[in-house]
Amino acid sequence: MSENDDGDAASITRKVAGRPTGYAGGENERRWKSAVRGAFSAAVLPGTTRIRVDMDFILTADQLGRREPDLDNLIKSTIDALEGVLGRRSGTGARVEADDVRVARILASKRHGLDGEPSGARIVVSQLPENAIERP
Repeated sequence: MSENDDGDAASITRKVAGRPTGYAGGENERRWKSAVRGAFSAAVLPGTTRIRVDMDFILTADQLGRREPDLDNLIKSTIDALEGVLGRRSGTGARVEADDVRVARILASKRHGLDGEPSGARIVVSQLPENAIERP
């Protein structure tokens, strides 16, 4: 874990190779979640802290038009696969999902890769300082 430019106490950065796939994406979703879990294996942030997740998805060449996944679905499937970092949500039965109630801030983008750029994502999971969440 390391300090980052936002003043977060700790952050974990990983590049995940594969086809970014949204929630309810069947076999492609299972493969994507497996890639995310593998990239973040053995990575853990303290269990009671609030978390920020930054994600930059790079889509495959065929994820165009009607095949292009919605950004919100990419976010959901990816965060659900971060149970190793965030802890496992209880009460989900056989489904393995992250305890995403800890996620207080998300910054995400999606784009098509440049020539020769592999598909996947750059994901940063950061612990937020206690005073990072503004109250109305």
